[in-house]
Amino acid sequence: MVITAKRMATDPTSTEQARIFVFLACIVAASVGGYALRRLGWAKREWAPGLMSAAIIGVDSPIALLAIWHLAIQADVWKVPVAGAIVAVATSLAGLEIGRRLRLPHQDRAVFGLQGGMGNVGYTLGGALGFALWGIQGLALEQMFCLMWPFYAFLFCFPIARHYGEQAAGAAREKPAMRGGTAGLAPPCASHDRPLQRNARPGKAGRATRAPKPSVLRYAADVLLRSLTDLRSLPLYMVTLGLVLNVRGVAPPEAILRWHVIDGLMVLGIFLQFGGVGLTVEVRRLSAFWKPAIGTAALKFLLSPALMLGAALLLGLSGVPLYVCILLAAMPTALYSVLMANLFGLNKDLANATFILTHAICLGLVLAAIVVWGAGGLRAFGGE
Repeated sequence: MVITAKRMATDPTSTEQARIFVFLACIVAASVGGYALRRLGWAKREWAPGLMSAAIIGVDSPIALLAIWHLAIQADVWKVPVAGAIVAVATSLAGLEIGRRLRLPHQDRAVFGLQGGMGNVGYTLGGALGFALWGIQGLALEQMFCLMWPFYAFLFCFPIARHYGEQAAGAAREKPAMRGGTAGLAPPCASHDRPLQRNARPGKAGRATRAPKPSVLRYAADVLLRSLTDLRSLPLYMVTLGLVLNVRGVAPPEAILRWHVIDGLMVLGIFLQFGGVGLTVEVRRLSAFWKPAIGTAALKFLLSPALMLGAALLLGLSGVPLYVCILLAAMPTALYSVLMANLFGLNKDLANATFILTHAICLGLVLAAIVVWGAGGLRAFGGE
């Protein structure tokens, strides 16, 4: 959702290819730099949530507005973002259910499930690969795919992350009470959302009763409302504004492209977001989470593309649109999943371990594909 289709109306040039390599170099530099600065004592791990919030509000928001505003929306490609949304939600729900059956803690369960559905489909990986494989057509389809992303992230993922973060915080507050053994203190509530009340009914001294549980719909509406009114949901409203301006035919300022505003914002966003990830990485702790990380990798590389194949065929997609959808469905976990772990008090170490593992697997597969392609095995699929 970064380089716009209207802008790249011609075939890819060496300039566009160089831009991709620059972005990838910035990703590596920001991640390694954040980690090194923290190890040297020049930066603190606690700075990461602030950096990531600043990136969402100050960088992702204008990028979302400008990219959608410039996008050449075609009438028949609405199926691409619809397929993307269906598969992302379905994979996330499957991951959350698997996490529940495995009895993962709340802060782990949310990460496990959401990282299964959230893929790196933007300019940091999915867009670059689509561009390399199918040129401008692949890049334009990737941008259409990403139309669903702000709605999926801020209307689905953020409320779920907030909910599980609050559940985890409630469980953490109850642990000291369990260890303390203070007389007269009510035991912790197993569901973490219904406090126990002492002497709630006359004549039943010393007996604990549960407070009435709010309705599921009311609770879900409350969580969604708080997410929608959170300033970090600003990209959702910027996408909506960009769509309105685009559909109404309002021409964006020419200076945006002439002065490479989007490119500059992307570089700034990469350093803020990946630098924040680097600040939170604890290498010695990553190995403790390799089992759930492998489970999420299975969701990303097996379940997600299988679901996409079925959804895309049901929607009637074929050719390059089908290939792009399957490629993006098989992308490693998104940076936003690490951001959410930091912002909502989820398991940051698990998020980092899964992010690193899935990207390592993906890059290994990409290198293997390049070798096969060089031997001529993928030329027909690449459409070149």
